[in-house]
Amino acid sequence: MRVEHEDNAKAMGRQAGRNMAGAEEPYRQLPFFYSDLFDLGYEAVGELDSRLQTVEDWTEENRKGVVYYLGGGRVRGVLLWNVWEQVDAARRLIAEPGPFQPGDLAGRLPEKEQP
Repeated sequence: MRVEHEDNAKAMGRQAGRNMAGAEEPYRQLPFFYSDLFDLGYEAVGELDSRLQTVEDWTEENRKGVVYYLGGGRVRGVLLWNVWEQVDAARRLIAEPGPFQPGDLAGRLPEKEQP
């Protein structure tokens, strides 16, 4: 998968260095990218493909929420629209084997902070 973003470049460079030093580890970085658009911004993790089923979970219609991308009963990607500091939680959700139905995802992210 081609990913052109600084997160991918940093992770790939670290992995290449480890492997050149003998680690022989596969590259398993889950794609991540982000952007800010005036007063809006997003962070995207995993596979965001319009051919996948999407499930929207808005707290403010089209201003703040999460869009999940489902394929084969699994979450394949997560778009965090004006929802911050949830990239690690999105990665954990994508790693879960499922199966997931659209109704399973309502309120799943953002995760609440643990005390």
